[in-house]
Amino acid sequence: MLRHAVPRNDVVQSTSNFLLPTDMFHIFKHELRLIFREPRFWIPFVIPPVVLAASQMIAVKHYGGQVLDGMEGYMMLLLGCLMAPMGAPLAADSFAGERERKSLELLQLLPIKPSRLFWGKLFAVMPFSVVFAVVVQGAYWLGQPSISRETAAAAFLGAISVSLLVNAWTLLVSLRAKTVRAATQSVLFLIIPLMLVLQLSFEMFLADLTIPLVTLGVSVLVVVASVKIGLRRFVQM
Repeated sequence: MLRHAVPRNDVVQSTSNFLLPTDMFHIFKHELRLIFREPRFWIPFVIPPVVLAASQMIAVKHYGGQVLDGMEGYMMLLLGCLMAPMGAPLAADSFAGERERKSLELLQLLPIKPSRLFWGKLFAVMPFSVVFAVVVQGAYWLGQPSISRETAAAAFLGAISVSLLVNAWTLLVSLRAKTVRAATQSVLFLIIPLMLVLQLSFEMFLADLTIPLVTLGVSVLVVVASVKIGLRRFVQM
């Protein structure tokens, strides 16, 4: 019995479509290309670690190393949380920026489902602040071996939670804002209260993993709800 030969290109195409939607992947690559093409987007990710390192050096020089004793965990948590708003321009530019450049309507005319367009853009910008926060915190932890694993884990979870909350807020605002500046400035309404809460409750937050895990769970739920609302708004635009 002869078997019908299946063209290799059809097999590859069907496998690609099954594993990863091609149209969504094209949007994903388009967003990454825009991000890597603009050096100004990378500047905010460099500022927090440089400022924090310089502040520590100045404090140690003037007051001695004892001034930071017991504050290493707090500094690690603060460093990660400071990275969260730095990713806001990416999320804002992905949606409000397209509207400001008058290119959102052109994207919506492409032969791609609006939901695929939305997910492709979201997957490109959402991980940046989370990844940078974890990387920078990891580097700080390597330089501060006195930080316990439990404290470091709490700091990691705190930074991830704040990054997710800021990304969710920026996503919702950028779908309504007409300019990137308006969407980015709106992040201040969220990040300032978060920083105040961090200053007042960091000792309790770093005491064990209970509060960080609960905070992360709440952040994930907020992101899921925000993405659902954002997707509905984007499809209706």
